[in-house]
Amino acid sequence: MIHDAVLPAGLRPSAVTSVEREGVFYTSARWAPDDLARLGEHLQTQGAEALARISDSELLEAWSATVEVFRDPNSVVRRALDKPLSRFCRLSPEGLSAGLEAVFGGMVGEPLERLLEEAKAVDRDPVMVVLAANLPALAVQPLLPALALRRPVLLKSPTTEPLFAPAFVAALAVRLPALAPALAAITWPGGDEVLEAPLLAAAGRVVAYGDQDSIDDLERRAPGKIVAYGPKTSLAVIGGNVEPQSVAAGLARDVALFEQRGCLSIQAVYTVGDAPVLAEAMAAELAAIAEEWPSGSLDPVAVAAVQQIRSESQMRGLFKPELPIDVGTVVVEPNLDFRPSPGVRTVRIHPLDRTEPLPEILAPWAGQLQGAALAGDDAWSLQKSLEALGISRCTEPGKLQTPDALWHNGGVHPLTALSE
Repeated sequence: MIHDAVLPAGLRPSAVTSVEREGVFYTSARWAPDDLARLGEHLQTQGAEALARISDSELLEAWSATVEVFRDPNSVVRRALDKPLSRFCRLSPEGLSAGLEAVFGGMVGEPLERLLEEAKAVDRDPVMVVLAANLPALAVQPLLPALALRRPVLLKSPTTEPLFAPAFVAALAVRLPALAPALAAITWPGGDEVLEAPLLAAAGRVVAYGDQDSIDDLERRAPGKIVAYGPKTSLAVIGGNVEPQSVAAGLARDVALFEQRGCLSIQAVYTVGDAPVLAEAMAAELAAIAEEWPSGSLDPVAVAAVQQIRSESQMRGLFKPELPIDVGTVVVEPNLDFRPSPGVRTVRIHPLDRTEPLPEILAPWAGQLQGAALAGDDAWSLQKSLEALGISRCTEPGKLQTPDALWHNGGVHPLTALSE
């Protein structure tokens, strides 16, 4: 049986029930404010003391071993988790596996070692992480720097995907039992002020993912503590001397991975080259990816929005390669205004005469942009201008959605975000 809660020894929820959802059975904890007050106090005291006694080498070994287990689709934990995660995250099993590898691939090796070397513990107050459900395995990104800083961690999962964080925390504590007093992963419906008050009071930092309204509500209740990772979006810029076939596979990967739900998912492509040729090449690559990673269950609202884009493009006579809707949609859009994609692997390709005007075109989206896949010298010449708009990750196509443990999400070092 899988669970939606993992707690330090000696702590218990008020009640535990068995839940069945979409054919998945798991145990679910129910909480009272006193339960969470005890948890917050425990993390502040015993959790901090336990972490202070753990060496970098012990943490490195336990983290690396746990990540490798979660990267292995044939491991016991993956065999237990893949079915529910696929259903809850609306990803195909193949798409889930690709997404997990993208997340975990940067969480080991040299980036992990550098993060531990750079970490200097200055504050022992717990870190509370409020997770969103758009990406599987998102929990590891804030968990790793918090542990590197020797700060106890509470991971609060969304009710729509309550299983990954407890499973990872439990596996990590098995490999390094000394971590157990400093880790908790639990679930409750967000926004309950009475329930959350003791945890917000105990936390030194609250890392919040999700929509802006939820983040604003947390900021009101825990002013000065919030590290916000709100909704953002990404794009690609292709220079004039770039052969479309050389970048189409990478662009298609950065569109299809996570079904365009991540802040590093490509939503639009700006190109100085031949836009219809690039559209045809991307469509062919999306079709190939659909064979390898079929789409998960489609959101009817998103499908309706994509159908509208397809109908509009036909009425306007825009170039659009023919693809099944679950494979993807590629439209050559002469209007240069950036518009987010509704998802379902849908991307607009905007033809440019030259790259120089693009930062001004994107200026209305300053602060809401996260990443840019760049190809060609004229595209890379925009890097500083794009970073001035808030873009925190520039890579070649195909690598946008695979940041490592040192990625400066939002332009801030992951250790700095939790220690200032």
